[in-house]
Parts: sequence; structure tokens; C-alpha cells
Amino acid sequence: MIALATIVVALSACAGIKTFTKAQLGGLMLNSADTPTGLQFITQGSGPYTLDQLAKDDSEKTKLTSYGFQSAYSSFFANTGAIAVLSQSTQTADPSSHVVAALGVLFTNEDGAKKALVLEHASDVATGTNITTVPVEKIGQDTIAESGTQENIPFPGFLVYWREGNAIFGVLVAGGPTAGVTLAEATALAKKMEARAQAA
Repeated sequence: MIALATIVVALSACAGIKTFTKAQLGGLMLNSADTPTGLQFITQGSGPYTLDQLAKDDSEKTKLTSYGFQSAYSSFFANTGAIAVLSQSTQTADPSSHVVAALGVLFTNEDGAKKALVLEHASDVATGTNITTVPVEKIGQDTIAESGTQENIPFPGFLVYWREGNAIFGVLVAGGPTAGVTLAEATALAKKMEARAQAA
């Protein structure tokens, strides 16, 4: 009787843990149908994402591998002003430049995903400009939000990270001074992805 009760408790504790597969990941991400008003879905920046693209250096790559990295997928949106800057066709940034990027990363288990979430935040702080943690409502099982300018994105903005089971997800919104990017925008898009994750 005691053993049976122990099993029931254990199963109850595990029931809410999501375990995603590589085949599911693309369907959880933002896609062309989710393109924010005024932006374009950039196919060249969307799709499967390699570990080399994800990791900022060899040390981070080694850690992500040790955490059980399995696969990653990205989605990218931008307006014409941002595209001009990112493609280096202009040196003068349009103040209304606006980008949205989403990322999903799978690990072998939730412990690896937890460690990766902490690692990615620390990496952003180390490599970005004026990266600070900001309050945000909870999404998924663990949530972190940042403000500042991320490495390789020449515009300030907001990034929301969260973990669900063995996956971590992130949504970045960034842009020029008249783009009007907000934490609320990033949060709304994150919730859209989280709803798909919950339904998977």
C-alpha cells in the first residue's frame, strides 16, 4: 500500500513535465503566419539552428554539449530599416528599425535545460551592452527577462527566456528609438509560443 502510494505521488509529480522532440520543435516556433505588423518573415534567418550558431564561444559550446544539447530552431522577422542595417547596405540606422527573433533549444532532459537557461543569461550579460535583468510575469517553469543590446543585434530591446520541460525558448524584440519595442511585445509573443508548447 505504501509502495503504491509512493508510485502515485511520483507519477503525479512527473505528469506536468513536458518532453519535446526535435520533430516537434519547428511547430512550436513563431512562423510566417505570426509576422508582426510592419515586419517581414526572413527565411534566411529562420529554420534549424546549429550548436555552432547558438554558442558564442568554444567554452559555451562545450557546456551546452555537456548539458545534453539536441537541436535548436530559430525564427526571424525585420522591417526594411533593420534589414538595411543588418545587411550592411547602409551605415545610418533608420530610427524605426525593428526586429523580432525567436529561438527554441532542446536538451536531453529538464536538468540540462535548467542549466542552459542560466548559462545563456550569463553569456548575454557578459557579451551584450547594458544587459540588465527586468521583472516579467512567469511563463513556463522558469522565466528570465533582459533589457539592453544583445551581441550581433545593433539595436537595444528586450529578451524573454523561459523553460518548459527539456526545452528553453527565447523571444527578442529590438529596434531604434522610434520603433516602440516593449517588454509587453516580447511577452505576448512568448505566450503565443508557450501556448503551442502546452498544447503539444
